[in-house]
Amino acid sequence: MQRKKQKQAWRYLLAILVLLATAGILCDYFLTRNRIYAGVCLEHLDLGGKTAEEAKLLLRGALAAVNFPAMPVTLTHGEAEFTATCRELGITADLEKIVADAFAAGRSVPYLFRFLGRLQLAREGRKLSPAIQIDNKQFAATLAELCRSLDVEPVNAELELSADRKSVSIVSDRPGRKVDIAATARVLQQTLKSLFRPLAAELVLTPVQAEVTAAQLEALAIKEPVATYTTLVSDGIPNRVHNIRLAAAALDKIIIYPGEEFSFNAVVGDTTEAKGYKTAPVIVNGELVDGLGGGVCQVSTTLYNAVLRANLKILERRNHSLYVDYVPPGFDATVAYGSIDLRFANTHPYPLWLRTFLDGNRLTVTLYSTRLAGQKTEVYATDVATIPAGEKILETRELPKGTRKLVKKGKNGYKATVWRVTTVNGEEKKEKISQDSYKAVPAEYLVGTGEVPAAGGQEAKGKAETAGTE
Repeated sequence: MQRKKQKQAWRYLLAILVLLATAGILCDYFLTRNRIYAGVCLEHLDLGGKTAEEAKLLLRGALAAVNFPAMPVTLTHGEAEFTATCRELGITADLEKIVADAFAAGRSVPYLFRFLGRLQLAREGRKLSPAIQIDNKQFAATLAELCRSLDVEPVNAELELSADRKSVSIVSDRPGRKVDIAATARVLQQTLKSLFRPLAAELVLTPVQAEVTAAQLEALAIKEPVATYTTLVSDGIPNRVHNIRLAAAALDKIIIYPGEEFSFNAVVGDTTEAKGYKTAPVIVNGELVDGLGGGVCQVSTTLYNAVLRANLKILERRNHSLYVDYVPPGFDATVAYGSIDLRFANTHPYPLWLRTFLDGNRLTVTLYSTRLAGQKTEVYATDVATIPAGEKILETRELPKGTRKLVKKGKNGYKATVWRVTTVNGEEKKEKISQDSYKAVPAEYLVGTGEVPAAGGQEAKGKAETAGTE
């Protein structure tokens, strides 16, 4: 009986203990579920026992005390040092992350298994890492301006002609460098030690490769001239020479790759006043008139002749309606933006480097590449015939009978057939390139039909009028 009572007493005691433990656990759970566990701190700030809002309030106050927005940030690279404020760099304290990390401390396991960890946390403490947020746009803008002196632009490799223009060499590229904005921001976050002392970090610089490298140019195999042609430029019309210089400069140093099609109009574009072109004589509808860009056709013509001699495929070309005197008949190529173009394809196995030179009154277009061993190209004209200009007589009574006066110079017309013969290892291929005609323009003369006054008649008439007046 006694023993039975003892057992019952133990059961009551155990039940009471279980109830007390349960009550304690429930109380602890409800008291701490929205609070940071004891022992958690950020630097000198104890966040234990605080709710999220209380912790944020404490952090804001501490940051305001040190004027965090005005806190200096020092960024260094070697001996170079740059300083800006957190506000200027778009840096703010990441309170959300700090508080989230604080709440996560001691909560990595289910609640009922946390007690030992919480005791250890309270005894040993947990120091949180400071955290910041960076406005990437503002950070990039400020850093780009602040560290501009560290940026070095890369220098592209270039093809360079020898002094005699007979060979091509390569000027090597030089890599540049640039401040890596994103990497610098990551370093700043990763090396952050405190929110209450000046910030510092090493700038990250990354190399910037040139867009055009020596290796790329070497692979082009541009070594020597494969075709060239020169025309003489008359210096009698300065505006015309100016236009030729502009158009030639637009073509200079262009690389045309194998299989690529080239369009003169696409490269030179419209010869507008806004682009610097001036008024000079042009041929329109068989007549010589003033127009913007006069002279550009001499550039297209010189290019055309170099292209013919490089044995490239002509896709589009038209001769002038009137003969031009800077090339023989059949060797000119007129252009008119939007309607008439000079187009060809690079059928050479290597890229072509197009160069233009205006030396005094000599306009030269040269194509550089690698010569094909055993190949020779010849261009010539046959069936060249002159169409005489003839005369056009305009009678006028304003001139005395028998008087003859030149009003407009005539211009002979021509006919010609152009051929190209390509010899490859002794085998010839002949092709007709064009069959052109240029209309003749007759010279215009005024021929007088007026009556010739009798000798002395005018003098007598004058005397008679004088006598009558008197």
